[in-house]
Amino acid sequence: MVIEMNKKEFLNELSHKTNLTESEAILVNDILEKNFFISKKNKDKIISELVIKLDISLDKASEIYDISKNIISNEIVDKLKHPFKNQC
Repeated sequence: MVIEMNKKEFLNELSHKTNLTESEAILVNDILEKNFFISKKNKDKIISELVIKLDISLDKASEIYDISKNIISNEIVDKLKHPFKNQC
């Protein structure tokens, strides 16, 4: 899903930053993988799906979306700044 960040690391970080359970984080990950979430036009679709599937408020779904996007964006930026960091 993310450059050099494996799915388990993403799920752990997402759970930690959002207080989601592991199963809820997996559900968020599945929704993100199903949609091209960096696209602004899919943001509303993803947030709506999070509201329905997790039975949460629109504000909480938007927060989860933003946190997920930031986790992935930070990993991509880190990889661009340090392309050979994890290669041995």
